[in-house]
Amino acid sequence: MVDDAGKAPSNEPVRVDRRRIAVERSQGTQRRQRMAFAIISLLLLVVAGIMVAGYVIIFVLPPQQLVVRVNDVEYTRGDMVKLLRLRQATLETIGQTFRSSDDVFQALQLIVENEIISQSSAKLGISVTREELDDRIRGIMVPSADEALGKSEDQIQREFSEMYGQYLNVTQVTEDEHRALVQRALLREKVRQLVGDSVPTIDEQVYLHRIVMHNQDEVDTMITNLTDSIGDDKSVANIRGIFKIVVREFSRDPDNVQSGGEVGWLPIGVDEDYERAFFDLEIGELSAPVPNIDNPQNLYFFMLSDRADSHPVSERNRDVLKTSALQVWLNEERVNHDVYAVFNSEIYGWILNELRISTTITPTAVPDSPFRGLPGF
Repeated sequence: MVDDAGKAPSNEPVRVDRRRIAVERSQGTQRRQRMAFAIISLLLLVVAGIMVAGYVIIFVLPPQQLVVRVNDVEYTRGDMVKLLRLRQATLETIGQTFRSSDDVFQALQLIVENEIISQSSAKLGISVTREELDDRIRGIMVPSADEALGKSEDQIQREFSEMYGQYLNVTQVTEDEHRALVQRALLREKVRQLVGDSVPTIDEQVYLHRIVMHNQDEVDTMITNLTDSIGDDKSVANIRGIFKIVVREFSRDPDNVQSGGEVGWLPIGVDEDYERAFFDLEIGELSAPVPNIDNPQNLYFFMLSDRADSHPVSERNRDVLKTSALQVWLNEERVNHDVYAVFNSEIYGWILNELRISTTITPTAVPDSPFRGLPGF
């Protein structure tokens, strides 16, 4: 086929159109690929952002959230968990069980009280030296005299460092954090001793006896047996002798039986939960049954064998009264501080999850705690 000029038609325009179409198709494919890549990248960024935000919300922010503020000093959830881990390790060391419901709330109170003490220590003229702090920690962690026999100072130091490092690892606190907590515990004890100086060494006291029975036991038989046996002879020797016999026959508490029901001399303030039931009894008079606060199915019966207007207060009872005096001082001092605390079921659940406990834990072997023996821990 030829054109009007007698020449064959050219294929050049056809090739150009095909080339242009191919280029446009390639460019369109590239645009779609770039758009798809951008969309995928954006989705990945969104997913990563959600994951990061979730991590921050779940793991980063909660430990930093405020729980307690005393004046300008703030404590977070994380601070509370560290204190509870130390408390948990301390109880495990002495074979006791961590009670989440009690110990968590006690830790919150302890943080507030110890910070009030710390901020008030200067005006009281009380401080803890570095040497006292070192001695307290080493006094628990170093081997005992028998264990250290034949060992060099270097070996004793190595054992101390190993045991202390193990303790810090178990409780998941740093050495600086631990020393700060021990320092506050020592301050607390010093303030307790200071305010405890007001506790009298001689005071009015009663000589107390107690029998423990179950509410389904033969209570009437016990009462008849005890009162008839004592009769009109209200002498100290007769009351103590008869009470011991009756306790061994009727009491359901092994410790109560072993002691013969004798509690001993008590001043006001040592047994605040029950003293209203016994302190004003006549000598040889049996109290009404008093339910055990911790186990209401058990009943307490009290009797006095002696009373003294002035009797030396034992060191054990003075120690209890010193702790009570500290609590009175803290209640009075608290009004001088701006205290803020927030605690709810969500925080409580988070703390328990961090401690990985439910209502109880299984005791595990850990090194002795430097808090052991310190009031407040």
